[in-house]
Amino acid sequence: MNKPILEQAGHVGRSTRNGGAPEAPGHRPSAVAFTLIELLVVIAIIAILAALLLPSLSRAKSKAQRIGCLNNLRQIGLFMQFYTDDNSDYFPAHRNQNSGWDNADANMSLTNWWGTTIIGYARNMTNLFHDPALTTKNHSYNGKVWYWSFDCHGVGYGYNGYFLGHHPYDSDASTAFVTAGVRFPLSAQFKRSGVLRPSQNLLIGDKAPYSDPNDPNSWSSSLWWPTSCMGPAGDLREGVEAWRHLGTGAVVFNDSHSEVRKDLQINPPVDPVSGSVKGLINSHFWDPGQHSPL
Repeated sequence: MNKPILEQAGHVGRSTRNGGAPEAPGHRPSAVAFTLIELLVVIAIIAILAALLLPSLSRAKSKAQRIGCLNNLRQIGLFMQFYTDDNSDYFPAHRNQNSGWDNADANMSLTNWWGTTIIGYARNMTNLFHDPALTTKNHSYNGKVWYWSFDCHGVGYGYNGYFLGHHPYDSDASTAFVTAGVRFPLSAQFKRSGVLRPSQNLLIGDKAPYSDPNDPNSWSSSLWWPTSCMGPAGDLREGVEAWRHLGTGAVVFNDSHSEVRKDLQINPPVDPVSGSVKGLINSHFWDPGQHSPL
């Protein structure tokens, strides 16, 4: 007698693996596994891809930090302009008073600088003075290790105070700085209206603590033109730190536009205090009166 139709259909519908032998009901085929060699090949490929991608990711991070720094400096440039608007067109002093320079008054020296003068325009948000490239890890330059802080030593943004905010060095204002026969008049206070070319006049830039081993108060809030060479021919290296951002330094000019510059595009190749004519190179970016013929 013929088997029921439903039973025949169930038998025909079963899988016939392994040479056509019917598979037992409820059986599942085993999963295919990686061999050790295949696993090692996959790991190697991932490692190669990671090695190719990491430099690109690091560069992208550095570019983002550079953009953040440029935005900070643009904001600080505006705060400086607000200050001059409110103070008869005068720039703030590089330092507000003579006290606080020596160790006996070290605590006062931390607040005795231009940043504390204009921080009110930033609603006291000190993060606007923090270059993103200066992370919570220590930053090293020229044998110095330092940490960012909102004070004259650790801020990492220097002000072109030699020309714009010479005060409190009033005694120097009666003379002029002369290098290679070019006379640069000095004034304890300087007005914004005296800047001949605001788009070319340096206001603030990246700055590391200067390198005088005999002075424990190595300010990073000061750009000082007479000793601004950052190369081997420099003395104190008080120029723009021009390699913080992918081989460049960020600066803001007196029209409040910010950009990045390489060392020889902003700093002199020798210290102007040396008297060498090479010390006049790039001085038109520093001197608001544009006295140098170079």
